[in-house]
Amino acid sequence: MKLFGCIFWMICPILIFAQKAQPDDKPRWRYSSLLQGGVIAGANQSTYTIQTIHGFQRNKMMAGIGIGIDNYLIPGFPVVAHGQYLLGKKSSGFFGYLQGGPNIPWRKNEWKETILGNPRYQLKTGWLAETGIGYQIPVGKLKILTSIGYSVKQSRYEELFAVWLGPILPFETWEPVYRQQELTARRWVFKAGIAF
Repeated sequence: MKLFGCIFWMICPILIFAQKAQPDDKPRWRYSSLLQGGVIAGANQSTYTIQTIHGFQRNKMMAGIGIGIDNYLIPGFPVVAHGQYLLGKKSSGFFGYLQGGPNIPWRKNEWKETILGNPRYQLKTGWLAETGIGYQIPVGKLKILTSIGYSVKQSRYEELFAVWLGPILPFETWEPVYRQQELTARRWVFKAGIAF
């Protein structure tokens, strides 16, 4: 009986480790990161964009959250939810993507005008949405990607107007009035980057 007990305790760890060493056929979510830059071209101007996305990938699908710099018209930091799906069965090939979220503006010198001692413009958070297609090629553990997409960016701001109330001797009376303004830009976006 003691011999049986000793054999059992010697074989049991081997069986446990053998079970753990078996490959798992179930696909798992794994960390994935994407860094890309490119050109935004619209009716008003052409400028640059930079973006980094961090998330998780499983089989052909990637989901993540990203932040970037969008320098088109009113510059800002878009914070986006990103989804991407690889078409076909190979690790290289075409993919489709979709992203969107708030666009947080930052101030530049031309936005510091004042009227009656108050700032003329007060920039507000807008939004950004983008969809497109791309192509990826695996190179070792990295993937090289290039894409073309269509993007809509809405910038919001309050603009100050001085309303004249009339002459009240010995002064003229003005009242500051802010009006909500929206600026919607439709652009093409060309990007290239790496994923790992």
